[in-house]
Parts: sequence; C-alpha cells; structure tokens
Amino acid sequence: MRKPIAVATVATVALVAPAISAVKAATGHVVQIALRDSSTDPAISGMQMKAEPSTVKAGRITLEAINQSKDLVHEVLVIPAPADENKLPYDPKTNTIVEKRAHSRGEVSDLKPGARGRITLSLKPGTYLLVCNEPGHYRSGMFTKLVVEK
Repeated sequence: MRKPIAVATVATVALVAPAISAVKAATGHVVQIALRDSSTDPAISGMQMKAEPSTVKAGRITLEAINQSKDLVHEVLVIPAPADENKLPYDPKTNTIVEKRAHSRGEVSDLKPGARGRITLSLKPGTYLLVCNEPGHYRSGMFTKLVVEK
C-alpha cells in the first residue's frame, strides 16, 4: 500500500514544481523589507530599514514590507538614488522628501504597526533608495539602498 502513496506524492511534486517555477517567473524577484524602530528593539537608536536581498536583477520586482514597529506607522517609497544624497528634494517644513520631485517609482504606504504590504514594480538597472517618508523618519535613518543589475 505504501508504494502507490509514494508514486502519488512524486506525481504531485512533478505537477506542482513547474507551477511554482511559472509563478516565480511571472512575478520576478521578491525583496523582503523589515521596518524597525526602538519599539521593535530598545537597542535600536533611530530607525532602520533592511532589504533582503539588497541586489536583484532588473525587471519585475516585488517589494514585501513588514512594519515590525509596535508603535509607529511606516512606509516604503522607491526613488532613484541621486549621486549625492544631500541633493534629495527634502522639505524641512514637513520633514519629508518631496515625492514628485524625487521621481517616486511607487510606494507601500502607511503600514500600521504589525501590518504588511507589497508592491510590484518594473525597475531598470540602477541604484534606488527605499525610504520611509513619514515625517522625520528618513532623517532618523529609515532608508536603505536597492541595487538593480542588468
């Protein structure tokens, strides 16, 4: 009786594996983004954004963000990295980056504590900044780079 079960299992794997590969090919690369602050871990001073992997191939890229904060709303804004980060269009009155002037490619916006969000973008080769653009968060260290290669 065990032999037919093993055959059925192999048949199932043979049918499912191509479907999984097709899904991966259709969606491109997935980047996991963790948004953290001192409410996540008291050892964190300021704020953190971590992307894994931090380098991907050009094309369809899905950003999956999780706000690990227990207290704060965070987001992920995707902008081309300027040669000089000091030249970002930063508005000191609102304590945010001016998204239109930064040529935003898209965002996962306003994730409440513990929430998840995702966006799929078609990105060309280059370096991008992933930024939390909630007031003051960028200047508190909540950004990271994403390198998109050919």
